[in-house]
Amino acid sequence: MINDSSTLEMKDATYPYAARGFQTRVDLGQHFLRSPESARALLDRAGIPAHAQVLEVGAGLGTLSAAIAQAGHRIWAVEKDVRLRAQLTSRLAPYGKRARVTFADVRRLDLAGGLEAGSALVSIMPFDPELSSTLIRHVFTCPRVEYGLVVAPSASTQCLSSEDDLCVEEVDGIARAAFWPPAPTVLRVVMISRSSACRS
Repeated sequence: MINDSSTLEMKDATYPYAARGFQTRVDLGQHFLRSPESARALLDRAGIPAHAQVLEVGAGLGTLSAAIAQAGHRIWAVEKDVRLRAQLTSRLAPYGKRARVTFADVRRLDLAGGLEAGSALVSIMPFDPELSSTLIRHVFTCPRVEYGLVVAPSASTQCLSSEDDLCVEEVDGIARAAFWPPAPTVLRVVMISRSSACRS
């Protein structure tokens, strides 16, 4: 299970926000990944080919975003909460053109126009099961997204596994304490691919 509890206190990327009393948005299912180590562990699990393009939905404070960019991938980080603009853009600025940041609802973006064939979704989805499953389904309507690795509530991944067009495989767990605020529900780390790829 991905759980870097021993390093959370020393390298907690969310601490400044918690200390200032930052109010997370319940309507967005916001819970932020606390440590870079957890982000790197998730990315290792994803097994993305070198230099592949990655879409991240709900980039938040950029903990996972930075790990993706540091690994040499081109990232399109999408975040709806404009309050995080300064933090996220600053976190990804060192990676130049390799990191694209967009503040919008991913459902309103032209994903096909911004992604290349063979792109991957790597995201910590909102911790609202219905919203999470809705966003995952939407992303996979884009034919350029071939597979993904997401952290999502157990309830949303169970819903996805009943879909005819997606294959969902649980590959790991992740501790609720790896997030701030702590996750309110059981989480799963899952690989998602198209059903045709699962059958081959």
